Amino acid sequence: MKFDFFTFGGRFFWEDLFNYQGWVIQRHTRTKKYRLLDNHGIRRDSGSFTDCKNTLLKYIEAYELPAPYTDSVLLLHNFGRTKFSLNKICDSLKEMKANIIAVNSASLQKSLNYQANQLIQFIKNLNHHGKLYVITHGSGCLLLRKLLASADNYRAYHLARVIDINPINSGSDLADLLKDNIFCQKVFGPMLAEMAPQKAFSLAQLPKEIPHGLIFYPPTYTKIVKKLISRFESFPFASPPSEQSYADDRYQFSKYRWFPLADKELGDICRQYLLTGKFPAPAPKEDTSDSEK
Repeated sequence: MKFDFFTFGGRFFWEDLFNYQGWVIQRHTRTKKYRLLDNHGIRRDSGSFTDCKNTLLKYIEAYELPAPYTDSVLLLHNFGRTKFSLNKICDSLKEMKANIIAVNSASLQKSLNYQANQLIQFIKNLNHHGKLYVITHGSGCLLLRKLLASADNYRAYHLARVIDINPINSGSDLADLLKDNIFCQKVFGPMLAEMAPQKAFSLAQLPKEIPHGLIFYPPTYTKIVKKLISRFESFPFASPPSEQSYADDRYQFSKYRWFPLADKELGDICRQYLLTGKFPAPAPKEDTSDSEK
């Protein structure tokens, strides 16, 4: 068994393929090499997928790692982010008797179809037989829709409930403005064009039988964007569906914050919905009359 020091980052170039109690097998998006990281982010082995999995089995026995729960909660990050952006929400979900797993995907490197196939493989590697809950942030909602559209039988995943946080089910206005720029295509990869409203509309929506909740918690910078871009609200294209129309269960935060994902209240609301299927009563709106004068 190999013991190395902490890795030197590269979070945008590694995708998760296997997870066991926080131990992760990742694949490099370019070199296709694999590595095994423990639950502290220390590399324990590298080589082929089989090599890493065999090493993991040895550590499971040596460290007597407990067996995972039957149910799992998958968290899918936003475009241009990594799974570590969801750490605070993961902390709020630890009381649930389920495997809490944030999945890293190469959103800046690969297409939506590639990421969906990666996620399908990840779920298969979980080999779970219980309920599956999913929380998405931003473009993660498009990834989940693409996954279900690509799957032979989505019911095999036993999807219990889904939460979208600040989703772009209706597409991204900004992505539509940048998708034809050659420089932006090089920097942001093929998914940039796939987030445009025209592409987002073509994806099948989540099946009605899957309980689906939306959480809107606008970052503070949206106040500035709203003043600069008159097209910001409601994605005013030819026949755009309202973002609110993608689910009947919705929760709207009345406050703004620079980093909504860092708010413990957001994680608590996610946990309540996953457990009960209902959001709590909305908080009273903040009085902004003085600040707007």
